[in-house]
Amino acid sequence: MRRSSIGDSFELMLDTICNSFGGIVLITILLAVLTRDGITSREVELRKLRENLEVVAYREKLMHELQGLEEDIEELQKSQGDLPDEFVARVDEYCQLEQRSREIRSRIDDLLQRERNLMISEQELEKALKDLRTEIRNKERELETKAAELASAKARSSFSIVLPRERLRLESGPGLILRYDRMYVWHIYDSRGEPIGLNVADFFIVTEEHDGIYVKPRPERGIPIVPENAGAIVKRLRECRAGTTLDIGLWPDTFDSWPIFRKAVVEGGFQYRLLLMREDGKLVDRGGTDSHIQ
Repeated sequence: MRRSSIGDSFELMLDTICNSFGGIVLITILLAVLTRDGITSREVELRKLRENLEVVAYREKLMHELQGLEEDIEELQKSQGDLPDEFVARVDEYCQLEQRSREIRSRIDDLLQRERNLMISEQELEKALKDLRTEIRNKERELETKAAELASAKARSSFSIVLPRERLRLESGPGLILRYDRMYVWHIYDSRGEPIGLNVADFFIVTEEHDGIYVKPRPERGIPIVPENAGAIVKRLRECRAGTTLDIGLWPDTFDSWPIFRKAVVEGGFQYRLLLMREDGKLVDRGGTDSHIQ
């Protein structure tokens, strides 16, 4: 019985102690929170107060400086009235020089801009002059070419050949056309050297009329009259087997090549009768024969 009584009293004492301790802790926490909020709000107030004080101090400083500047200006204005006339004249002269300097700088800027514009214009003129010189050189080359062509045409038109005297020939030979600086054999010949028809391989027919067949040599055919073709020319004439006497029609566009052709056929043992033709001339083969050669 006594033990139970002691135990109950001890438990009651522990409950009282725990409750007291909990109350103390709660009060302590409440005081800490209240104290912290108070400190924070106080710090904010102090910070704002300090900023206000700094602003007021800075404004007073500026006001003091402004007052000092105003006093200096007043003193300067007072002292300016006491300056000698020569100094005032110097100041005016300096101001005029400053104005003149600004005008000169402006003029220099204008001149520099004009110089830049002139440089651009000069470059454009140089380019135009270069293009004009190139065009002139091209025109000069064209003129030289035209002059050479004119001289050649004039030489052809004034070309003359001294023909030897005609003499009797003993045999006939193939008929030839010399045009475009080429040799064309007019007919086809059989094994006996007799003409059996037109050489359509080297000529094309223009028209066929009642009085005959009009033909022209093909510019891409024939044998070119150049020194290295002398052997080919003589070989082609011998293949005709029509004799060593040639009937030749020579057109103005082949006058320059005639000496080359004449040398080749003469050295090949041929004789010839030469007919000089105009540029628009026509040579007619009526099947007759002539007993003269040159």
